[in-house]
Amino acid sequence: MKSNHSTTTDIFQDVEPRQLSFGIAILNKERFVDALEKCNSIDDFSSLKNKIAAIRQIITSPRDDSQGLLNIDSNGDTISLRKDVLISELNQILDAQIIGRAKYYLKRLEDGIQKVKTSKINDINLHRWKEYDEIITDSLWRLDKRDASGAHLGWYWGNFIPQIPHQMMLRYTKKGDWVLDTFVGSGTTLIECRRLGRNGIGKL
Repeated sequence: MKSNHSTTTDIFQDVEPRQLSFGIAILNKERFVDALEKCNSIDDFSSLKNKIAAIRQIITSPRDDSQGLLNIDSNGDTISLRKDVLISELNQILDAQIIGRAKYYLKRLEDGIQKVKTSKINDINLHRWKEYDEIITDSLWRLDKRDASGAHLGWYWGNFIPQIPHQMMLRYTKKGDWVLDTFVGSGTTLIECRRLGRNGIGKL
């Protein structure tokens, strides 16, 4: 008969963090913020859009970076942003119909680079909420199929899909928090705890 300890080890042996599949833009934080502030000081709408278009060109084609806005490696003076989200933010500024709305989007982008805004219950940076693709924001969660990756198995009767504890922990816990699973079953919640950097506790 196996002990609880050995069973727990078996559950977690195939657990690995999910891999990121999107491109990252490594920005020189000081220079990029300075470029945004200069854009925000422009009162001519056409000139503002030209400056933003030039920044977008640098993000999409790094070889055109004559301003030193991009870095090759991360260090203390850089910030890493998802490239697709950053381009989307710049496009939103360019698509604005009035300069006031364009500057609103510009200030929001600047805040997202300079500030971190989280709540007491999770690690979500509200200034960069667009980067959280894995969090379902619809009131109805529609999922094609259960997550069967890594250590997840569907053999245990009555176990719910891993996406449910995954979504709940992203919303209502921080990394390092403790999560109590009083009905462990096949260990679905504990596996998601390990994946998300939470401490899971429960008796198998």
